[in-house]
Amino acid sequence: MKKLTICLLLVVLTSLSYAQQNQGAQKSESEIEALKKRISELESKLRTVENVEKMELAAKLADAQAKLRNAEVDKFRRELKEANDEWLWTWIQRFVGLISIFVLIVGGAFWFWLRSRADQLIANNVERSLNEFKEAVAQVNALKSELRILRKEQAASMLEDTFRPDFGSELGYPKENEERREVALKELSEETLLDVFGDNRYLIAVRHKAAEVLASKSPPFISPLLELLNSAIDPGSDSAAEIGQWRLRDSVVLLVETETSETYEGLTKFLNRLLTGNPEHKDLFLTWTVFSLAYVSIRLNKRESASILRRAIQCLDVRSDEDQALNNLARLFDIFNEPIGIKEILTNGLTDRMPDVETECLELLQKHDPDFVEEWKAEKEAANTKTEESS
Repeated sequence: MKKLTICLLLVVLTSLSYAQQNQGAQKSESEIEALKKRISELESKLRTVENVEKMELAAKLADAQAKLRNAEVDKFRRELKEANDEWLWTWIQRFVGLISIFVLIVGGAFWFWLRSRADQLIANNVERSLNEFKEAVAQVNALKSELRILRKEQAASMLEDTFRPDFGSELGYPKENEERREVALKELSEETLLDVFGDNRYLIAVRHKAAEVLASKSPPFISPLLELLNSAIDPGSDSAAEIGQWRLRDSVVLLVETETSETYEGLTKFLNRLLTGNPEHKDLFLTWTVFSLAYVSIRLNKRESASILRRAIQCLDVRSDEDQALNNLARLFDIFNEPIGIKEILTNGLTDRMPDVETECLELLQKHDPDFVEEWKAEKEAANTKTEESS
């Protein structure tokens, strides 16, 4: 700006100088000299001004360069600091990572060792406790076994006493009090009775009594009784002699009180054995086995038993006081629509001494085969007439 001002002054002065020269040459040299002097002064001032401006500009340049250097230094310091911080943080992270890995490795190894040690201690304690428990269980089982043997011996003694004439005196019961005797036997546990039954050292009569008690329990255990009955008809069996024929036969009647499928199947198999082959004591068991199976079959509605019962009719040996059982057999054939079974009861002479049973059979047959009934009555009447005439 100052240079521009100076240039303008020079132009003005020069213009004035030429103007004065054109207006007249009369001006004196002194004036020219004065002008020259003035111009010299102005040039001197101009140089002075330029020097000052140059100095100011140099100062500003130096100041700007100083600020630039300072800025660059600050930037460098900042960048250096950031680089140092980044480097330091990176190495810190690496160091921490290495320390963490080391800690994990060492800690993992320690934890694995500690866990293994703890597992071993636990396993040892568990094994020790288990061994102690096994020993305790073995002791308890041994005590239970001894107690079970004692109970079996006591039960066998009680069952054996039932065959003695003075039974009840040793137990504190009156001799004539049979009811209390049976209550005492029924209080024996199933396990104890089964132990007695399964021990071949005891008399078969004692085992049979155990089976009877089991069959009379609720719920009943009839398998032992069926097993004894089947053993009684095995070839060469002397069970009937040891137990008593009538007691064995009463055992069949005892099964009637147990109306179950097991009883039905057991009696059916037992009767089939009696009808096939040559079993021992066939006559002792067959009649009441038929009557018992007939009763259970009616109660359980087992109509398939009619065929095997028909096969047994010709082998029956019925006493005069067994009329009700024979009536029940005839009723089975009526219920299951097997009138031929009723006819076989009549034709095999089972009702000869039982007129009431004969009348019952004819009444049952009336709805199945009235012609047979008429023929039977006619033959019966003719036979009676012939008897009267001969007498």
